[in-house]
Amino acid sequence: MWRVFILFLLALGPTSAQYENLLRVGAQEGRVVRPGGAEVYGQARLIADALGLGYLETPQQLYLSLGSRVAAFEITAQEAEAARSSVAYRHQGELWVPVRELARRLDLYYRTDFGASVLALHPARLLGLERVAAGGVERYTLRFDREVQARLLPGNPPRVALIGVQQLPDTPPDPSVGLSQAEWGTEVRLPQGEGPLRLFYLPRQVVVERGEVRRAVRVVLDPGHGGSDVGVRVGELREKDLTLSLGLRLRGLLQARGLEVILTREADRSVPLLARAQYASTAQVFVSLHAAAGRRTTVYTHPEIQTLRLIERGRELLRAPGAQRELLERYVAPSGSSARLAQAMLEGFAAQGVVAQVSQDAMYVLSLAGGAAVLVEVGFEGLRTPQGRDQTAAAIAQAIASYLGLGGSR
Repeated sequence: MWRVFILFLLALGPTSAQYENLLRVGAQEGRVVRPGGAEVYGQARLIADALGLGYLETPQQLYLSLGSRVAAFEITAQEAEAARSSVAYRHQGELWVPVRELARRLDLYYRTDFGASVLALHPARLLGLERVAAGGVERYTLRFDREVQARLLPGNPPRVALIGVQQLPDTPPDPSVGLSQAEWGTEVRLPQGEGPLRLFYLPRQVVVERGEVRRAVRVVLDPGHGGSDVGVRVGELREKDLTLSLGLRLRGLLQARGLEVILTREADRSVPLLARAQYASTAQVFVSLHAAAGRRTTVYTHPEIQTLRLIERGRELLRAPGAQRELLERYVAPSGSSARLAQAMLEGFAAQGVVAQVSQDAMYVLSLAGGAAVLVEVGFEGLRTPQGRDQTAAAIAQAIASYLGLGGSR
């Protein structure tokens, strides 16, 4: 279904008119539409199936993903709007996506040959494979020179399909792991082990885990901005500095409660928005930290209808009994968890005498989180002094502890 030719040539005739409505995507063919006679649009589902892309369609949004890259498109049924904006187009019972824009966002191969549009994956190279076993968990981390898509294959031994991976290291990265090339990419054969495989993405990485998860609750803190991205500036105060200071304080408070805490940045450096969102993929709690001029504090939660299908499927599986349910709860929080975390945040700020409000404006940095996820935007006046930052960190730490059922402070 998702076989793909990485490099191919179109055997087309000398004229282009008969091919101008043709889209060659991977090993499949489809037709195109041109809203308003402008940009080429292809069938979204055909493209996803042919290239093995992740796919999620909601009434308002279309998401296509390649590894850790996600391209989000608003959906319109108006031809004029599709003609002037790079949005998804609902037309004749199908959902269409702008091909050139999709290629740009996901770094796909795109060209026009004799009038026909050609879309494919760039060939990827496996740079390395690392195996780590600790705490009852066996983890394989595969690194690539670009984003790749992966699939878990059924059967024994356990296998993983790396779609579009055509180049392998000169020497085997691990003698216990088998690598073989196929028409669609590379198949990885892992040693026998206990428990089902779990797969997730980090930037230019595919991570495969198995085994019983015995580890502290993981919290990911995301100090907003950094590097050349200063954020909001009020006088001599810069948002990037305040959020990092707050994140470091908060980490100490949470670690004192026995939680595993990861920061998306620990210094003044730039972190791509997508990488920030991907850090949340295995966290039970994700908090993105921001600041705004004035005194107002706002807690943002992402609208649940815009979660990726992986998360929705995980929530379906949460009805499974026993150990399977316990395992899934490490990666996919039940519906409404972010709202409960946001409410705990309001109560935590109220205890400090700060009135906060909740908003459900869509925030991309929250969109890939399987656990409870919020973006907290604190007024500069509450962060101006070290004492203010200590109080804010204490309020957020207490909210996280309350959400996790950890009781009072230690």
